[in-house]
Amino acid sequence: MTNSVELTWELEINASVVKEYRIFQDTLQIGNVNTKSYKVTDLIAGDSYKFSVAAVDLTGKESKPSNVVEVETPLENIQEQDTIAPTVPIGLKASDIQMNSMKLAWNAATDSVGVTNYTIYNDTIFVAKVADTLYLLENLEEGTEYSFRVSASDAAENESMRSEALFVSTIEDVETDSIVLEAPKDLQVAELGSTMASFTWSTENDSIQVSEYTVYVDSVLVANTTKPEYVAESLNPNTTYSLSVAVTDNFGNKSNKSDPLNLTTLDERVVFKDTIAPTVPKSIIVDTLTSSSLKLTWIASFDSIGVVNYRVFQDEKLIDTTTEPNYSVENLSANTEYTFSVSATDEVQNESQQSEPVLVRTELEIAERKAIDVTAPTVPESLSSDEITQTTVDLSWEASRDSVGVSGYRVFQNGKFLVMTTKVAYKVENLAAGTEYAFSVSAIDEAQNESKQSTLLELTTEAEVYVDDVSPSIPASLMAGEITENSINLQWGTATDNIGVTEYIIYQNGQRVKAATATSSVVNGLASNTEYSFSISATDTAQNESQQSETLTISTLEKEQTVDKILVFTKTAEFRHGSIEKGISTFNSLGAANNFEVDQTEDATDFTLNNLSRYKAVVFLNTTGDVLNASEQIAFERYIQSGGSYMGVHAATDTEYDWPWYGELVGAYFNGHPDIQEATLNVVNRNHSSTSHLPSNWVRTEEWYNFKDFNSDIIPLIQLDESTYTGGTNGVDHPFSWYHTYDGGRAFYTAGGHANASYDEPDFRNHLLGGLMYCLGR
Repeated sequence: MTNSVELTWELEINASVVKEYRIFQDTLQIGNVNTKSYKVTDLIAGDSYKFSVAAVDLTGKESKPSNVVEVETPLENIQEQDTIAPTVPIGLKASDIQMNSMKLAWNAATDSVGVTNYTIYNDTIFVAKVADTLYLLENLEEGTEYSFRVSASDAAENESMRSEALFVSTIEDVETDSIVLEAPKDLQVAELGSTMASFTWSTENDSIQVSEYTVYVDSVLVANTTKPEYVAESLNPNTTYSLSVAVTDNFGNKSNKSDPLNLTTLDERVVFKDTIAPTVPKSIIVDTLTSSSLKLTWIASFDSIGVVNYRVFQDEKLIDTTTEPNYSVENLSANTEYTFSVSATDEVQNESQQSEPVLVRTELEIAERKAIDVTAPTVPESLSSDEITQTTVDLSWEASRDSVGVSGYRVFQNGKFLVMTTKVAYKVENLAAGTEYAFSVSAIDEAQNESKQSTLLELTTEAEVYVDDVSPSIPASLMAGEITENSINLQWGTATDNIGVTEYIIYQNGQRVKAATATSSVVNGLASNTEYSFSISATDTAQNESQQSETLTISTLEKEQTVDKILVFTKTAEFRHGSIEKGISTFNSLGAANNFEVDQTEDATDFTLNNLSRYKAVVFLNTTGDVLNASEQIAFERYIQSGGSYMGVHAATDTEYDWPWYGELVGAYFNGHPDIQEATLNVVNRNHSSTSHLPSNWVRTEEWYNFKDFNSDIIPLIQLDESTYTGGTNGVDHPFSWYHTYDGGRAFYTAGGHANASYDEPDFRNHLLGGLMYCLGR
């Protein structure tokens, strides 16, 4: 426009911490908004302007201004002076090639004023004119070669020369079992930023049943996906990466890797224009159908940026939009046929095709259904009792079905009608203790049609209970069997009771520590070379407890000196840090110098309780994603509960988001990070082996993590000063390193360790060693 300009921008931190944006024109603030766009009006045609934006957080703190954008408004009537044609479109290519269709795409042309449309030719024959840089060709001949060209036109109808010809053939109709599984083709960048890149590839293998695609970044497996698209995150700015993809079918056949797609991330976040519509909604299901309403549900669509809403059509007319993959339709006519379909739209209003229509007829009015209802409900099934006492029985059963609707259930006791209820459960009261009863249930509908009675449920109420108030005798002859450095095997004589002894209670130094059903038990978890006192009592079914036995005082054996062993675990299911090998080398060096042995593994099957018990501590070094299955998770929980120790380094908080126990153990979960930069760390606890050597203010360069879901029991050692860098979201309470005890074991975490250079820093190496010494109990 000659007198206005539309400004938009992006934000690479969590948008929920931003209160507003302030817009500046030539350093003078001209407005403020809470959205990421702003329209400047009343400008002068042909003049130059400079604009920038600053963000204000919830505390009122303003960020540094953004990069300055220089804009020159166009002169009026410039179209009348425009005689320059756009540049020739380049990069013409075809994808999703089928027997009768294919997709054409090309790079946008440029123009002194602006490109308005593109013309597509088959050889010299006009095919279509479109405003975007892609087009779906249909109704083609199978197994036929075509020659396509594209030209660009501007508002003054200046047309460029046609592009170079693209020669491409449609697919011949061949048998499925003769198709060779080929690697995915046409890898293309869909969106590119400074720390992320999304890309897509062709679906030429859609003629087979694709099981999954395997995605590689720099030849490293990073993900498996069922869709022909992937978003690579946590990339480094201005860095070149090589991306490739392989496909696997439902029979386990796997293709070779595709030709690599090489790309370089940006210095600043830049996003390509979104021109791709969402996928078509599928599998519409009609639920809760009545005479005047129904509910539609469908499988959610997918979009490269994000689906915003769904458009619902009734008899091919738009009736409403919704943000969820379901919609309730009201005010319909009874006993009437309707067709429904749905389309999906994204943020820039790209709209998918409408789904396959679903045909449905509404039900009759209730009065009409009653008038013709002569069918009884189905017989209630699965009659059972959830709880039986001396005087009550809780009955429940499965709901009956009826052509109109079940109105209630009739409950019978010993063949006689007892009560009518509208629920599928009933509590029978005022029964006699220790007495046999038989119950059954029938269902009745609104037209008073009654089903047959259910199968009889025969049961007996509980008998009257004898009140036992006699305690067992005192256990005698308490003595010690096998004694080790950490355990003592206690043995004692059998106690007697008028009903029967159920268990024995073991007291250690006057405190109850465990129970046993036999007349011996091993007390574990004791300190070596330490004196303990034990006594035993007996309890019966009524929880009557005897007096405690005579006290036995005894000492554990002296502990043998052994070399501590640690396990360094480095498995990654998501992003993999290049510093992992450097970290392994660092722990090996620390072990050689400090008398502990290091084993390293990426094999999650090593997580068995038998194997883990060999190690004094387990270190999660830059692990990411879901790295342990259910049985391996249970083994690790048992290891910690038996006194094992855990140490997490950097991306250990970017691990196992669906395992709440692990989240409590590590202390918090990763919640994003800004660019790598220098910042100041404040040591708030120097009485710990990991921080005693550090200065009060520790200045270093790192990938500074933000966190979420903190365990309130963690004890911070080092806090990150967010005022010394940009991109922090945790505020004044932003821990960098902490420790705590959890579920029987020790835990230590440090957010450092992103880059190789970290492990060469003396202060950081000693920080790692001190954390490990705490885990080893030294």
